Amino acid sequence: MTPTTEAIVVGGGYAGVVAANRLTTNPDLRVTLINPRPTFVERIRLHQHAIGAYDAALSFTDVLAPSVRRTVDTVTRIDPTSRSLQLANGDVARYDYLVYAVGSHSAEPAVPGATEHSYPLSTLEQARAVHERLHATGPAAPVVVVGGGATGIETAAELAEADSSVTLVTGGEVGEYLHPAARREVRRLLGRLGVTVLEAAEVTAVGAHVVHLADGRELPSRTTVWTAGFGVPDLAARSGLDTDATGRLRTDETL
Repeated sequence: MTPTTEAIVVGGGYAGVVAANRLTTNPDLRVTLINPRPTFVERIRLHQHAIGAYDAALSFTDVLAPSVRRTVDTVTRIDPTSRSLQLANGDVARYDYLVYAVGSHSAEPAVPGATEHSYPLSTLEQARAVHERLHATGPAAPVVVVGGGATGIETAAELAEADSSVTLVTGGEVGEYLHPAARREVRRLLGRLGVTVLEAAEVTAVGAHVVHLADGRELPSRTTVWTAGFGVPDLAARSGLDTDATGRLRTDETL
């Protein structure tokens, strides 16, 4: 018997793919994944894609259960009253259950010049732009990575292993979400790779070839990679759903 209960997953990242696959274990559900891109992007490998060491894009057939239906489109609005989704192509998709898994992206930097002269790294296209920039400037050109979180650490390390001259700048401590022992190990490994780490350093402006710090230092940089901060798609807020100040959908303790 063909299942008639519709479960739609919005977003084809890690959470969306895992959710869709888990839902297929319920024979009463017909599962659809809606994602604007026809391929699955390994976001945690984008720093490798940026230096040309890894493709970071896989076919959804390699990661999704065969029974998951796929729609390549963008959801523009959620109407929970009618349990329907408005798609960018004008279609309407109706659901019985909806999984909201749209993920996050780099935040728009508020630092003067950062939007014009730095490169974010949260999408496949952004990773390709970093790769093209690095190829154009050459391995000897200095690189500044702004942000001491996982993306910043991994990007700085990957670039250093590719023989780039890298400075990692963070407003707090590198990997401050880690245990102190792990932070010490991260610093040690970055130092071994030749990465210059500047902690408690505030970036006040970014130029075409320089990064300005609050203490007056000027860091030469032919490529500035911006990994500080995050934002979220505005789908929930645009749909009139309950969100926090950053636009994240509010949930209860069971999601």
